[in-house]
Amino acid sequence: MLQNTLLNFPVDPFARLLTLHRAELTRFITRKLGTEEAAEDILQDAYMRLSHYQTLDNIDNPRAFVFRVVANLVIDHQRLSANRIPHDSNEEMLHAIPDQQAEPDTVYQTQQRLAIIKQALDELPLSCRQAFYLNRIEGYSHANCAVKLQISESMVAKHLLHAMVHCRDRLKNS
Repeated sequence: MLQNTLLNFPVDPFARLLTLHRAELTRFITRKLGTEEAAEDILQDAYMRLSHYQTLDNIDNPRAFVFRVVANLVIDHQRLSANRIPHDSNEEMLHAIPDQQAEPDTVYQTQQRLAIIKQALDELPLSCRQAFYLNRIEGYSHANCAVKLQISESMVAKHLLHAMVHCRDRLKNS
């Protein structure tokens, strides 16, 4: 009967310790990590780490030593998991990310509006177009536009008003 019992336990002293305390170690790991699969992986890693030791002779409390090795592996696992991006992405999460590209009909409408504005600007007198360009595109102030175009600030304001009204009317009529 004793021989039969010995056949169930591995000869390696650390493998024997892991086998003797397997249920207790599994509960400990599962409580820390939440899954039994992780517990199996940790126990396998623990065996690999402990297999480098030849004997239990230099260890005062082998059970405590095994638990310390397993606890350290649990901490390592938690650190790695915290830094790792999950590979299995939730399909709903992926679809919830907004698409940065505009819808084709929106792009088309925007292109149409820009073409109308360009045409409306082309219909304006040159000084009016220049004032609009300097102010709205280049960011010049009314005073700077006046200096650049050699006209008064009030004339710049009139040109800008005329350009805006003309563009607005063209957009309304399209």
